[in-house]
Amino acid sequence: VDPVGAGDAFAAGYLAGAVWGLPVEERLRLANLLGASVAASRGDHEGAPYREDLEVLLKATQTFMR
Repeated sequence: VDPVGAGDAFAAGYLAGAVWGLPVEERLRLANLLGASVAASRGDHEGAPYREDLEVLLKATQTFMR
């Protein structure tokens, strides 16, 4: 676990969700996924997934959130 950049990734995920027009709950889920992805890898950007990867993660975790 390397927390470097996790907070920035969280903020970026939240803002990206806002730009994409997601509701607040989805923005927070996206932000958590992005922050966790970065924290789970070495360095501050190696764990940053592409948008397509995030969409897959959002769909995969949706059932756990309801």
